[in-house]
Amino acid sequence: MSSKTFKLAALAGDGIGPEVMREAIKVLRAVEKRFSLQFDITEAPVGWAGIDAAGKALPDTTLELCRKSDSILFGSVGLPDRDPTIPKEERPERAALLRLRKEFSLFANLRPVKLYKQLAHACPLSLERQGNGIDVLVVRELTGGMYFGQPKKTEQVSPGVMRAIDTMVYTTPEIERIAHVAFKAAQLRRKKVTSIDKANVLENGVLWRDVVTTVSKHYPDVALEHMFVDNGAMQLMLKPTQFDVMLCENMFGDILSDEAAALAGSLGMLPSASLGATNGNQTFGFYEPAGGTAPDIAGKNLANPIAQILSVALMLRYSFGLNDAANAIDDAVTKAIASGLRTGDIYSAADATAKKVGTREMGDAIAAGV
Repeated sequence: MSSKTFKLAALAGDGIGPEVMREAIKVLRAVEKRFSLQFDITEAPVGWAGIDAAGKALPDTTLELCRKSDSILFGSVGLPDRDPTIPKEERPERAALLRLRKEFSLFANLRPVKLYKQLAHACPLSLERQGNGIDVLVVRELTGGMYFGQPKKTEQVSPGVMRAIDTMVYTTPEIERIAHVAFKAAQLRRKKVTSIDKANVLENGVLWRDVVTTVSKHYPDVALEHMFVDNGAMQLMLKPTQFDVMLCENMFGDILSDEAAALAGSLGMLPSASLGATNGNQTFGFYEPAGGTAPDIAGKNLANPIAQILSVALMLRYSFGLNDAANAIDDAVTKAIASGLRTGDIYSAADATAKKVGTREMGDAIAAGV
């Protein structure tokens, strides 16, 4: 294995972030020992933890740490009770999360959605609709579209009448680079890309469809289909097994990836990877669980750490090319689930083989299984 020391910034954030991050680092240390790897992990505050420590959601020292690191392992930020107390542009989601995405040009978000057969009960769909298994990869463009387009403002147009403006903007290069990510991912899976747009009413959708079609010609081994976003949302519920890789622009990907996440039984099972530029054999990435801060269960040993732990596996695979180590984490999670261990979000009393455990116990089991 590599003798390189990988420098990681661990930004746990708010709510359950510190708890699940602790378990992820525990698993990473087990990987380090088994595969003779070296990880230099430095923790730093972000979100409300950053505001409390340094007066802003992304402290200067935290940002500098990220710049000096090979990858970022992120928890979650934002506290609903406190967020309204500061201007919206200073809130953690905007001032920390969106800024980090822009700062490091993290243009590609990959969210794998997999339903473990032992968790079929937690999926809202019938067994018939689950088919032989749900395994979808949502590839979302992350730095363009309506979330970043200008102008973006709220203005008064007449007494008592306000107008909010968000602008949806995409260029050919932005669409090309995310399309290449999707097609390359599909080549390693079941070789099908479903591109999501709204080409019947949006100019963005027309350009998106045209560019994706052009890019597809570079990947003759991958099948391409186009689907309107509203139909895509419906098809995810009717027949999710038809999807392999779903390619989406920013807002559509945000919505559909959360919808798809429900198919796995819990947001606590869903990791994600946000990728930037590749330098040699290494890709700078930002890895986080799909769920939020869940302040109602913070500090109670109730949170599911699997999404954070699987985000570590994505980091090892996509940023460092350590596929064996990533597979070891994936296998350890599978073993823990197969053994019947369940945090509360995926537990069912109807399953006589299931044992409800806490955050620490689930992390211990996965670390031991690496």
